[in-house]
Amino acid sequence: MIDCRFIYQTKLSKPLNFLLFLSILLQSFLSSIQGEPDRKVIQKPNTAPLNPSDSMKLINLPKGFSLELVASEPQISEPVALTWDGNGRMYVVEMRGYMQSMDGTGAKDPVGRISLLEDTDGDGNFDKHSVFLDRLVEPRAVLYVGNGLLVGEPSDLWYCQDTDNDGKSDTKDKVYDKFSLRESNVEHKANGLILGIDNWVYVSQHGRRYQFQGGKFRHEKVPRVGQWGLARNDEGRFLFSTNSIPAMGFFISPEYLVSGRNKGPEKLITGAVLKVGKYNEVWPAMTTADLQSGVGASRSSDGTLRSFTSACGQSFFRGDRLGEDVHGDYFVCEPVGRLVRRSKVKYLDSGHLELSNLYENSIGEFITSSDGNFRPVNTYTGPDGCLYVVDMYRGVIQEKSFMTPYLKQEILKSKYDKNIGRGRIYRVKRDGFSPGEKPNLLDADPERLVASLKHPNGWWRDMAQSIIVNRRLVKLVPFLEKIVMSDPDPLARLHALWTLRGLSRLENEVALAALEDADERVVSASLRTINWSPSEYSYIETIIDEAGPIVIAHIILAVGQNKSQKSKDLILKCISRFPMNERVLRSVLAVTSREDLKSYRSEIISNPVFQGDTKTKKADEWLKRWDKFVLNE
Repeated sequence: MIDCRFIYQTKLSKPLNFLLFLSILLQSFLSSIQGEPDRKVIQKPNTAPLNPSDSMKLINLPKGFSLELVASEPQISEPVALTWDGNGRMYVVEMRGYMQSMDGTGAKDPVGRISLLEDTDGDGNFDKHSVFLDRLVEPRAVLYVGNGLLVGEPSDLWYCQDTDNDGKSDTKDKVYDKFSLRESNVEHKANGLILGIDNWVYVSQHGRRYQFQGGKFRHEKVPRVGQWGLARNDEGRFLFSTNSIPAMGFFISPEYLVSGRNKGPEKLITGAVLKVGKYNEVWPAMTTADLQSGVGASRSSDGTLRSFTSACGQSFFRGDRLGEDVHGDYFVCEPVGRLVRRSKVKYLDSGHLELSNLYENSIGEFITSSDGNFRPVNTYTGPDGCLYVVDMYRGVIQEKSFMTPYLKQEILKSKYDKNIGRGRIYRVKRDGFSPGEKPNLLDADPERLVASLKHPNGWWRDMAQSIIVNRRLVKLVPFLEKIVMSDPDPLARLHALWTLRGLSRLENEVALAALEDADERVVSASLRTINWSPSEYSYIETIIDEAGPIVIAHIILAVGQNKSQKSKDLILKCISRFPMNERVLRSVLAVTSREDLKSYRSEIISNPVFQGDTKTKKADEWLKRWDKFVLNE
């Protein structure tokens, strides 16, 4: 129900006030009979900076969930990103030069840093603080890889190591010197470093991916995607976002988008996310006066932000301490709206990911706040199996180039410009669950690392795989092969397969055995992990007749790297299995030349679904799309 107090805060005449009042009452009545939830909107939210305990009182979560503060000022200031090493120590990126005044003075001063936080007594609170790396300009990304940190600082990507174990970086080696344009808008620079299951590091707003091998990094071109943050699920699929679009994604695996291999137009390969209901709309707990565009289309009648305008910090929750019903859910932040969205994810045979806001018809959002300084900017799955939220906790969240006269007026009126130099990191907990054990993987013996590939928390699986690969623990190959061949856990088999690939010890016979796996994620990975030659296609042909569209799509991508006639024949056979499947079509686009696509058309339309009485309206639409986008006719 709409809070009608809003109308009395406007400067309309009394007759207009009365008419608006009647209009809002009518909207409220219509919403009630249509089953719209009763959401409380605070018309006079808090604007003054609060200490963490008082701010937490204004943060709302669904019943059964709670927040726990793990770090705040003065330990940290202006946090935007974090990572953990294999022993659970947390490294926090502090963008301390960001908008310290309304005109952005000092943004280029070397005041940014990476703080190292440790929980020394195991109580869940990070009680020890030190500065790992300082004198940074606008740092925004960090990831623990190998024995050190990848650090994004425009225009450079650095690799920093603590070689004497004193908690401070004593090496700083340049990995890439065009990580971002130094002079571009701070919100449009590379960020969101994340490790893929394929042993490559991916970046948002950046056209490169990186791999750590033999103490050095190599890189290669990939499509530039996203704006702030990247999310990866258990099988390795990515989602990204722009300011106004909270979820976007590719249909196909990243390695097939590497420059020089991708033959299909990028616009036809993206678009994998479908949104249910009013997904792009948001439901803040407080009025949103501090909008760049003012009170127009960006605000709802109750004074709140209408839709996403600063989506960022997304993640798939891959932990084990919030309940099985939360595992795999997609979280995304909206700092202007002071909220965090929780989405259910449904994977369709078409290759689409269908996202729905779990709380759209009830409380609205997973996390909201009536503290105007609550600014969630990132989410993570932690080593303890819980969800972590990075709160920049500040008044001004817009970079100076977006500072419109209206926005500046509202910020000064609320004194948001006075709140700088703070920041909090929260852990989301659930009733009946306790955080998991503290990891000690950097000191673990090889057998413990192998066992961690079976851990129910995806963070542990990723870290164990990374350590095994980066330390070149080839003596573990027999144990990894055993997992691939016989372990009952499909995610363990998946990680073992990619670990073998990362070690360059994946034998064809093991990959071929995985081709017969009962889990399509493992089968798809086996198709991705080796370079298939026509002499081996007979193994693939044995699974085509029983394979679903996801596996068929990966077969096309695998054999499409070879331009032989045998490959083309196999692709045609795959198409005939699912002639109108979206993921299959887009996989063909990714690896097939335009001329070959044209030659496929006559074969495709001979399929019964496109002929005679069996032809459907959907089939006609499919052919029109093929002709329009593929044949350019």
